[in-house]
Formats: sequence, C-alpha cells, structure tokens
Amino acid sequence: MIMEKAIVLKGVSKKYTLYNNAKERLISIVAPGKYGEDFYALRDVDFEADHGEVIGFIGTNGSGKSTLSNIIAGIIPETEGLVQINGQASLIAVAAGLKNDLTGRENIELKLLMLGFTRKEIKEMEDAIIEFSELEKFIDQPVKSYSSGMKSRLGFSISVNVDPEILIIDEALSVGDKAFAEKSLDKMNEFKNKGKTMIFVSHSINQMKKFCDKLLWLEFGKVKMYGDVETVMPEYERFLSIWKRMNKADRNNYRDEAVRGILNYKQFINHHYESKKLHDNKGRFTSKMGRIKNDQALIYSNLDFTDKCKVETEKLLKTYFIKKSANVNNEKYFLLSEKPSSVHGVLGWISEEDLDLRNLTLIDEDTKHFIILGKGRALRKPWGLKKDILYKDLSIFKGDTFIATRTEKVGKSTWYYGVLHDENVWIRNVFLDEK
Repeated sequence: MIMEKAIVLKGVSKKYTLYNNAKERLISIVAPGKYGEDFYALRDVDFEADHGEVIGFIGTNGSGKSTLSNIIAGIIPETEGLVQINGQASLIAVAAGLKNDLTGRENIELKLLMLGFTRKEIKEMEDAIIEFSELEKFIDQPVKSYSSGMKSRLGFSISVNVDPEILIIDEALSVGDKAFAEKSLDKMNEFKNKGKTMIFVSHSINQMKKFCDKLLWLEFGKVKMYGDVETVMPEYERFLSIWKRMNKADRNNYRDEAVRGILNYKQFINHHYESKKLHDNKGRFTSKMGRIKNDQALIYSNLDFTDKCKVETEKLLKTYFIKKSANVNNEKYFLLSEKPSSVHGVLGWISEEDLDLRNLTLIDEDTKHFIILGKGRALRKPWGLKKDILYKDLSIFKGDTFIATRTEKVGKSTWYYGVLHDENVWIRNVFLDEK
C-alpha cells in the first residue's frame, strides 16, 4: 500500500520559465506561451523512502537536490507527478523561513505559530530552542545581523525541537563551527535511533558515508542512481574525479547529451574524455601560497590521476607552499608542499578550483590579546569574498576581548585568526586594538 512508505514520489517534474528580461515576463501574463524558455529543474523523478530510513541526496551543483528537498517539505509545488508524504516534514536549510527584520526570539514564535502551536506551547518550547542554538546573547538581536552559521543554528534548533516525523537537512551543517555541527549530528543520530525518516543534502562525502542508509544521485534533474551507500558512492566518486578534470566545454557537452538521454556518463568518459591527450606540460616552477577550499577536494600523486586521496578536514586551515603548476586538458593543477620545497613535504597535485591562492606570508603563531573596536567585519578567510563574511558588523562585539592565535600578512594587510562567539574567524588589524 502506497502510504506504508514515509515518502512516495512518482513521475515528479518541476518546470520553470526563464525570461530574457522583465518586459517578456510581463507580456507572458497576458499572452502565455509566447515568451520564455522552459527549464526543468526536475524531470520524471521516482523515489520512495521507508519509515526510519536516512536518504542522502548527492549530485553536482544544479542537479536538483534543493528543488526536490523543497517539494518534499511542501515549500514549492511540483509541476507534474505524484507526491505523498506520510507525516509532518520539516526543512532545515541556512536561513530557511527566517525573517531578517525580526529578532531570533520573534522568528521562533512566528515559525511555531505557523506550524500550529499555541502561545502556551511556544513559551514552554522557547527556552529549549534557545539553549540548543547557543544564541542566548544574540537571541533578541535582528536576524539580519546574524552570521550564516548563527542562522543555521537557529533554524536547526527550531526544527529539531518541533520533533517532526520527516526531517530534511539541506546543507545546514556546512556553515558554522565544528562543535555545533558535531552536536547537530548527535541530535540527528538520536532521531535516527528513534526511527525518524531523514533526507540529508550535503557536499560532505564523509558525512554521507557515516550517516546515510541509501543515496539518491541526481544529475541535471534526473535520477542517475538510487540504492545503498556502498553501491552508489563508489560510482559517484569516480564520476566526480572525472568531472573535476573536465573543462567547461566538456561539461557543457556532457550536460547536453545527458539531458537528452543520448549516452550515460561512462560512455561519455570513454568517448569524449579519456581518449584525449591529458598533459600539455609536466609542470613549471612557481612560488605562491594557498589553502585548500573544502574536504571534497582530491589530491593526486601524479598527473596521470591514477592515485588520489581525499583531503582530511584538519588540512583545510593550513597554508601550503605551491611549487609547480601544470596545464592538464586546459585545466590548471598545482603541486602542494608543506615545506618550501618541491621534493620534501609534498602532498601532491590539486586543481586550481580547489585552491585559494594568495601571495601570503605567515608572520607567527604567537598568542595575542586584542580589544574589538566595533568596526569592520569578520571572515572565514583573511582574503575572503562576500560569501565568507561571518559577521558583517562587529559593533555588537565592541569592547570584547579577541584572542588571536595566528598572524598572517596578505598583500599589505595584516590579519589575525581566533574564535569569536564559537566561530573561527579572521579579523583585520585595523579593526582591533592590541591590549
């Protein structure tokens, strides 16, 4: 019987219409079908999950993982197909459902009211939610002043305390500090032991292997594979190792042929990639420094890519010497070393897209004490982009002590590394006053 399953999807598709400009969008309201291009975020997805199963959604960016998660959570409707959910579903994603102009406490009340809880019930639940989120000091501050990690904490804490039958975690553990991520995983394991059904969306392959029972591999909106972790993950990892080595033209070509169903990825690899000449050169000496971006990165012992290893999490914060560069199938690779040598301390070759490169100098790793001036911002990296901002306004920390354990110079700027409200951050010297 269909409702014996926790989740049942049959032939589910989600179609959007893409317009070239706002004028086309307006005209389409009175003359539908004349303008715009159809885009399928999902197409003909069949998927079932039993009660108590933990299912991981995997796939490259744009494969449809978040779209499918939102459909299961009831946040967006499907265009076609059958969706049956047996139980209350709750989505945890960074800032999902949070209102920026409201405080953390007001967001708790609003979200619980929308879920049908009475004000008395909300009052009874509020303290537990705040305590789990570890946001006591900031709970009455506007959410727009929160870092992405703080927003994720709040959303996660609300959802787990609601105690839903089906929990959907969409990249909610990819931001914030390691301690809270481990605490959240413990809570998820507790739910797993209670027989809750969970959907887990993450780019962390290690988390997927440890936590999931099955994997649904989505590729450009279609189901590529669905089965046990031991069956699906090796195939997906092999695909990823090839995907990272493809240039943009190869990726676009593969996407077009995969969407049209002309050939599968194994055929594509054989016909369009592995037969190509890989090496343009064997490496030129260079002198830079950099950091590995994420734990999905692969390090190769040689440029034949026959021997690879995954990056260990503890290697992510380290700064490495880059001693050689090489072009491989129009992609650049760098030789990483823990020492200023291309002979001693070598880790291996890594792709340019997996590295943050800077002319960087480590000054020292001495402990220093500062007073936060209340200006500027704190970032994940000393040369971070907008997405790396953890606190964009340090005024809420004015006068607090900041203990730095590392000093680096990037270009002409000096940066200090330390912990700020349980977040690992980098702050520029101009925003600090040394004690």
